[in-house]
Amino acid sequence: MKGALPVGRAEYSICLDVTRLLSRVGRGALTGVDRVEYAYLSWCLRHHPDARYICRTTRGYLLFGHDGGSCLAGILDGRAPLGPADRLSRLYGKGGSLRHRAEAMLRPHAQARCLARRIARMLTSEFRDRTVYLNVGHSNLSIRMLAAGSAHPELRMAVLVHDVIPLDHPDFVVPGQPQRFEAMMMRVCKQADLIIANSHDTRTRLTSHAAGWGRLPNVAVAHLGLPDPVAFGPLPPGFDTGHPSFLALGTIEPRKNHTLLLDVWDDLAETLPANRVPHLHLVGNRGWRSEDLFARLDDHPLNGTCIFEHGALPDTQVRSMMAAASGLLFPSLAEGFGLPPTEALREGCVPICSDLPVLREVLGDSVIYLDPLDAYSWSATIKQQIVDSFSVPETAKARLPDWQAHFTTVEAALHALWQDRQEGRL
Repeated sequence: MKGALPVGRAEYSICLDVTRLLSRVGRGALTGVDRVEYAYLSWCLRHHPDARYICRTTRGYLLFGHDGGSCLAGILDGRAPLGPADRLSRLYGKGGSLRHRAEAMLRPHAQARCLARRIARMLTSEFRDRTVYLNVGHSNLSIRMLAAGSAHPELRMAVLVHDVIPLDHPDFVVPGQPQRFEAMMMRVCKQADLIIANSHDTRTRLTSHAAGWGRLPNVAVAHLGLPDPVAFGPLPPGFDTGHPSFLALGTIEPRKNHTLLLDVWDDLAETLPANRVPHLHLVGNRGWRSEDLFARLDDHPLNGTCIFEHGALPDTQVRSMMAAASGLLFPSLAEGFGLPPTEALREGCVPICSDLPVLREVLGDSVIYLDPLDAYSWSATIKQQIVDSFSVPETAKARLPDWQAHFTTVEAALHALWQDRQEGRL
C-alpha cells in the first residue's frame, strides 16, 4: 500500500491521459466518450494551468504541459490546422496520416518522451510531488501503464468508467472485446486508487462484477455534463421542416436497436397515408455486427423518401436537426449514461427513450419511456406525437446535468485521495 499523506493538505498536480483524443484526430465527429475526455482537457486547461498531459503515440509516450494541451485542443476543434508529418513518418510512408501529422505538432511541446517500455522510469523522473493520473477515456489502461502508476509512491490513479456493457451484453460488441474489457476492468480495480462512475447504475453494475475480482477501490458517482452549445448549422439534404421528422442519433450497431425503428416505420407506412408517414433521420456511422440491418436499410422501400441515413454529421448540423425535429428516438438496449437525450432536452426536442434504469436516473420525468422491445408502443406514440394528441413532458423544466456539478464532485474525490488510503472494498 502506498504511504498515506498528511490529512488537511490537498495540493496536488494533475496528469491527464489524452491518448484517446489523439487517436481520434481525423476520424470524424467525437463520440460520447471522446467528448468526456475533451471536457476534462478543457477543464484542466482552464482550472489547472499547471496540469500535464500524457499520451501514447505511435512511437511511445509524450508528456507535455499547458501549451501542448492547448495545441491538442486546437487540433480537435479546428483552430489549429494540421501541419506536415515529420521526416520519420514520411520515411515510413505515413506522411498522409492525420494522426502522424498531429503527433508532429505535439512533439515540439514535449517536456519528456520515452519508449513504451520505459514509462515507469519517465513517471519516476517527471513526477516528484503529489500527482493524480486521470484516465477518463477507457484507453491506455494497459498492464504496463497501470503497473508504472501503481508503483509510483507520489502518484494516485483515478479512472472514469463509462459503462460495463461488454460484460453485461457481450453479444452487443465485437468478438473478443468482452474478454479484453474484463481484463482491463480487473486491472483498474486492482491498481487504481479511485474510480469515477458516470451514474449510480454504472457503479452498481461494476460493483456486481468486481465482487469476483478481489478488490474495488472507492467509487465516486458524478453525472456527466453537457458540452457547450455550438452554433446552428445548415440542415442536411432531405430534412423537410414542414413535415414531421424524428431523429435517431448514434452509431448503427446492435445496442442502439435501429431494427426496432425500421419495424416501426414499416408499420407507419402500412397504417398511415403515404403523405402522413413521418420522416426518420439516422445520424451516426455504421458500426459492427449489423450486416443484416445494413442490407435492410440499403434495400428499404422508404430509403430516401421517409428514411434518411446521414452518417456522422457535425455538431452544428445535429443541433439544428434537434431543434427542428418532432422528437428524438432513443430505443437503446443498454447505456452507461445516455447523452443524446439530454442534448435533445436542451434544444426543446422531446426524447422518446427506452425504459432503462440509467435513463430514469439521469433524465427523471422529462422524457417519454417505452419498452425497447415493443415496436407497437413506439409506433402508437409517434402517431400521437405527430397529431398533437399526446401529453408530452415540458422540456423547458428539465433539470439537465452540468459539468460544474460533475467537477465539484470529482475535485472532492481527488482531494480525498490524499487522506488515509484504504485498501478497497468488495
